[in-house]
Amino acid sequence: MHHVIGRTAAKSRCRVAAEVRVEEEPWQRVLPVGDAALLLEFGDRVETAVNERVHRVARAAQQLIERGELPGVWGAIPSYTTLLIEFDPLTIARREIIARLSLRLAARQEEASPSRRFLVPVWYAGEDLEGVAERTGLSTDRVVELHTSRDFRIFTIGFTPGQPLCGVLPEELRVPRRGAPRAAVPLGSVAIAGQQVTIYPTASPGGWHLLGRTPVIPFRAARRPPVVWSSGDLLRFYAIDRARFEELAAASAAGEEWLCASA
Repeated sequence: MHHVIGRTAAKSRCRVAAEVRVEEEPWQRVLPVGDAALLLEFGDRVETAVNERVHRVARAAQQLIERGELPGVWGAIPSYTTLLIEFDPLTIARREIIARLSLRLAARQEEASPSRRFLVPVWYAGEDLEGVAERTGLSTDRVVELHTSRDFRIFTIGFTPGQPLCGVLPEELRVPRRGAPRAAVPLGSVAIAGQQVTIYPTASPGGWHLLGRTPVIPFRAARRPPVVWSSGDLLRFYAIDRARFEELAAASAAGEEWLCASA
């Protein structure tokens, strides 16, 4: 169901801009979040196609912000199936934000922002590797093979700074979350639950199944930007042995930035 006010405003603006054709908005609903934010909903299923629409609109919003065409808008925060837009209600109204976004999308003016692809090394010796193999009826080698067989899209970042929440896992590798979460999961742990994959950027509690560890440090407060990847980027895992893990972990601990990305 579409936001009637936003859609009407978008149409009126498009009549002023000659030769701009109005298309169906990529979102399904617009919801107020207090008096200084709005939430665009794109669907109710976590899947790549929905997340791509979220990021398309996020790019358009960010470009409008950077060009000063959304005065009073502070930011656009993409998640799995939603986009949160924060703004100053004394400067700009919700309907104006929706109208300007609709016009830009209808004119297909948003600039492409190709996903970066990170190759992430993993020492597959996690506490739950054998348990996942047993639960799925696979060998540990097959678990690793499946986990390293595809790119995973970062749907969103959270719940701690720099933590990528990615998908989607092959069907054969999907297991529910652990019944009893751990009080402490080591930094760099690579874990799975349901259709998703994550990396713990700090030592923290967690209820996902631990397959291994990466020497990558996703978040450093002093780094600019502090997080190495962004939502919409791709991660591809590959296996390393313990010696290589310790070598790269030592480099990371010394502040060396060795992880590279390709477009």
